[in-house]
Amino acid sequence: MIDTSPLNRRKFAQVTGCAFAGGLFNATSVGQPVRARSLAGAIGITTGGLNHQRENKILNVMNLPEFVRDELGMQLIDLNTRWLESFDREMMERVRRNAEKAGCFFTNLKVNHDFGNLYAREAPDREKAMANACQLVEAAKTLGARWIRFNFPKFAAVEKPESLEAHRAVARFAESKGVQLVVENGGWMKSDPESIVRLVRAIGRNAAPGPDTGNWNDDARYEGLRKSFPGAVTCDFKVYDLDAQNRHTRYDIKRCFDVGWKAGFRGPWAIEHWNTDNKAFARETRFLRDQLVEWMKESRASSPDR
Repeated sequence: MIDTSPLNRRKFAQVTGCAFAGGLFNATSVGQPVRARSLAGAIGITTGGLNHQRENKILNVMNLPEFVRDELGMQLIDLNTRWLESFDREMMERVRRNAEKAGCFFTNLKVNHDFGNLYAREAPDREKAMANACQLVEAAKTLGARWIRFNFPKFAAVEKPESLEAHRAVARFAESKGVQLVVENGGWMKSDPESIVRLVRAIGRNAAPGPDTGNWNDDARYEGLRKSFPGAVTCDFKVYDLDAQNRHTRYDIKRCFDVGWKAGFRGPWAIEHWNTDNKAFARETRFLRDQLVEWMKESRASSPDR
C-alpha cells in the first residue's frame, strides 16, 4: 500500500494522479470556479459519514478541510447542509475561502435538513419552501459547488410526473446560477432501479444522476447502478463496516465500481464511510481511496478510454 503519512501525501497525489486537471492538490486562488476543473479520477468524501464527529463537535465546517487534507490526503468535499449554521452569502463566502485556504473545494451541497415542503397544500407554505430552496441554490453557488441535491416525494416520479413542476422550477433557477440538480436514490427510491433515471427524465433539464452505491435495496443495487451510471455526474461510494482484513461484506463494492466504469463513469467518487474513532476513520478512508486509485489504474490499463 502507498505510504500516505503526512510527509508523503503531496508525493502521493503526484504519483497516483490525484493531482488531476492541472494540480488540483495544490491550493487554488480564492474564487476560482470549480466548474472549470475536470473531476475525472477525483476521489473525495461525502460528509454524511462524519455525522458522529460533527454531532460531538470533533469536526465542524471550518476545521473539516484541514482534516480532509492532512488526514485523508484529499481535497474534494461533498457537503451536507447539517454542517452549516446559516446559508447567508457572507457565511458561505467565509466557508469557501477557508476550504480554499486548505486546498480543498466543495462539489455538491446535499440538502439534509427540513427547508419546507415544495408540494405543501397551502400556497404560502409552498412559496416559503421555494424561497428557501432558491436560497440553498445560492448557497451552493457561493460555496463553489456545481451540484445541489434535494429529496423527492414518493408520488412525484411514479403516479404524477407532472407534479414535479416545483423541482423543475428549482432546476431552472439553479441553471441560471450555474448549479445543477443531482438526483440521488434516497428513501422510497431505494427499491426501484429505474427511480433515478425516471426522475431525471421527468425534470427534463438541468438534472443528472448521482447514484449512491449503498442506498439501494440489495435486490435493486446492481441493476439500479447499471441504469443510473450512464450520465451520472458524481457518485456516493458508500462503504459500511470493514472487517479486520479491510473486507466489505455487506455488498460487493468492487462490483459497484466496475458497473460505473463500464458505463463510462470516471468520477468523482465521494467516499461515505463511518467510524467514530477519527484515526480509524482516516486509516480506513485512505485504504478505500487507495483501492479506488488502484481499480482506476487497472481499468484504464485493460480498457483505455478512446
